[in-house]
Amino acid sequence: MPMLPPDLLATLRLPVLQDADLDTQASFFKRPEVRGLYFEVVEGSAKDEVLRAAVAQFGDLHPHRAALLAVFCGALVENGADPQLMFDAVRQLAGRLLASLAPYCAAQPHEPDEDEDEPQDEEALAAWQAAEAALASLSPQARFEVDALQRAVDLLVLPLMTMVVRDVRNHQSLVADDGLLAHVEAMYANDSLPFEALHFLRAAAQLSYEDELVVLLPTSRAGMVVRAQGINNNFHAFSLLQDLMETHAQTLGIRQPPRTRRDGDSDAAAFLWLQATAFAKGELVDPMAWSWGEGTLRENARRQGRLVLVALETDDKPARGWNGFTHVLHAEQNPQVSLVHFLTPDEVAAYLA
Repeated sequence: MPMLPPDLLATLRLPVLQDADLDTQASFFKRPEVRGLYFEVVEGSAKDEVLRAAVAQFGDLHPHRAALLAVFCGALVENGADPQLMFDAVRQLAGRLLASLAPYCAAQPHEPDEDEDEPQDEEALAAWQAAEAALASLSPQARFEVDALQRAVDLLVLPLMTMVVRDVRNHQSLVADDGLLAHVEAMYANDSLPFEALHFLRAAAQLSYEDELVVLLPTSRAGMVVRAQGINNNFHAFSLLQDLMETHAQTLGIRQPPRTRRDGDSDAAAFLWLQATAFAKGELVDPMAWSWGEGTLRENARRQGRLVLVALETDDKPARGWNGFTHVLHAEQNPQVSLVHFLTPDEVAAYLA
């Protein structure tokens, strides 16, 4: 089993008892033993060995030091190390930390004005009071430990993001971790013990990757199968798909002219975007079965085991526009849709049946 250098191990094993013991990412990388190892291996072939050695030490370190080590390994992943080697260990640590911090996290409830009819949300108020009481009951040393774990969570987000966007298997593991995602959803915007970076991990979990996304155009009885990767939400998918469909407008039998986009982050629906459930036996039966723009792509209905979107070319559609939904979360996200193959009219009919 490969080992980390003794001087780095000694640093990682130092006690964590006070604020001065909590390195930031910047101060950690300024340590000679950290910089020395980084420059020794970053251009060579030993990066994966360092990650394996780090995984072996992970469970024995204070969580804040383990998070710093994860950040170090994430920097090696950015320079070519295997993004899958350490991902599960980092993901599991994040899950354990969030579970331990959950009793201290709650959103501050909205206090209705005197002239508002809406009553106070008693459940939210009780959760807020419980979290505040739990924090207030801590001894000074216990409160320091909570703060150290809070900082560790924010540190872990960076390597998690680095590894998720570089390997779809990591994204699949993240999406499958129901416990972790439940804590992320409940805690990313809490007010009693706020996190600075956790919302990025929530956004990463909402990305969608589909090797075979079916896009149907009932008006022309045409369609295509596309590969979609790194898609933020349905609005994002609509924009990318409309670009691709305009490129292949003649083959797809699209009659309407190409849309005009004001800028790269603003767009509008050129079609009535529906889910597969809008059609039965080849006929439109539910024109309100929209594919909701803010939702994730993978939440749409499937047919024949494949995710399906229906682009209905019609003048009878509401105006749908969006702005700010297509930004890139990470430089390596690389959102795109690419044509796999076109569908025959019979294949389109089978999906609409």
